Amino acid sequence: MSQSLNQLEERLQYRFHDAELLCQALTHRSHSAANNERLEFLGDSILNCSVAAILFRRYGKLDEGDLSRVRANLVKQQSLYEIAQTLGVSDFLRLGEGELKSGGFRRPSILADTLEALFGAMYLDGGFYAAYAAIERLYTPVLEHVDPKTLGKDAKTLLQEYLQGHKIALPQYTVIATHGAAHNQQFEVECTVPKLDIKVGGSGASRRAAEQAAAKKALEEVQKMPALAKPKAEKSAKAAKKRAAKAAASEAKKAGQMSTAQAGEAREPKDAKDTKDVKEPKDTRDAAAGSGSVPAMTASVSNGSARPAAVPVDKGADKTAEKTDAAKQPPAAA
Repeated sequence: MSQSLNQLEERLQYRFHDAELLCQALTHRSHSAANNERLEFLGDSILNCSVAAILFRRYGKLDEGDLSRVRANLVKQQSLYEIAQTLGVSDFLRLGEGELKSGGFRRPSILADTLEALFGAMYLDGGFYAAYAAIERLYTPVLEHVDPKTLGKDAKTLLQEYLQGHKIALPQYTVIATHGAAHNQQFEVECTVPKLDIKVGGSGASRRAAEQAAAKKALEEVQKMPALAKPKAEKSAKAAKKRAAKAAASEAKKAGQMSTAQAGEAREPKDAKDTKDVKEPKDTRDAAAGSGSVPAMTASVSNGSARPAAVPVDKGADKTAEKTDAAKQPPAAA
């Protein structure tokens, strides 16, 4: 027995100062009154605190809700059971005669509780940091395969969400067989997704465990099917094409506005020229010629000097002057 416990300590990478604590952690209540139930209670709290600290440091961008879901997945019975199996805890259990005959050393609940009791024993033997270090070593390989995007969701939940996202009916689970005695049964469950023609099986020590195993296989099959990914890709391509067309229309509109503005600027000098070239109406010129005012103008001669310009002669005024001059002259002698 002493040699066996040394092997377990090597796997835990922790050496107990008080060997009695290790023995008590491995003792089921069916064996004696000095069992591991109180250590299990303590170890459960140590485990939750340690895993919370590990996740807090490892995933700095996850919020409180996501951290809680991941932790719940890591400290549940199935996860503890799998770690206990890697350590070979079942080889060191101290069970009563009835549990030995019923195969209690294979029962997930017993192995998970024993692992928690071991954490409690480490805390009492070496303090919190000793227990924390052991838990971190055991969970590091597990965390390497945890996808933060799944947030610790089990296979059944992931399969359900995947199918709902593609508007496919939920999977159906059917128990097709059970093996073993009533106290040590093995369940065989079949998971089917009729629309995708998927039918896979899974087994486990409980119906729930068998359903999870079947759901995991079904999820793997579903994710391999290109038909489900194709519509999504086409939808994305269509949306990208629509965005490109919209951008092109916007650029064309801007180009049209710029061309209009440039054309207006180009027409402005011509309009100004047209305004300057407008000739005075003929009626206006005639009115100006008939008026009594004479503009002071000079005409240029060939020698460079200037002379007064010719003034228009009013013939009516000349006749009046002649009559006046004739009246002033004296009459001729008879």
